[in-house]
Amino acid sequence: MSQRAVLLTSDLIFSTKVTGTARALGLEIAVAANVEQAAELCCGEPPGCVFIDLGIPDQEISSVVSRLRSAAGAVPTVAYGSHVYKARLDQARAAGCDEVLPRGKFSAELPDLLRRYLMILRS
Repeated sequence: MSQRAVLLTSDLIFSTKVTGTARALGLEIAVAANVEQAAELCCGEPPGCVFIDLGIPDQEISSVVSRLRSAAGAVPTVAYGSHVYKARLDQARAAGCDEVLPRGKFSAELPDLLRRYLMILRS
């Protein structure tokens, strides 16, 4: 299992929070601004986890999840988004994401999520 994750987001400020948290734990997060970049980052050595920001514009979530799973294989997929966009959260669940969290909960649990999905080899 890789100790690197891929984060699909167009939110530069939030991606800095995620990458900074990972760096503090000695882990790496590769950030992609679009699905094509994320798929490229998943090729080769698969990441330990893929994080998907449900706020990415103009994307059907089931297509995003399918595309990334095609590139990365059966790696855990965690989606997060605003709690007010319940339909988007439900779409991520229906697409088969391993975890779907409101953004606030994702932020609060980020260190634990990183440990769970990327630091298993260290235990």
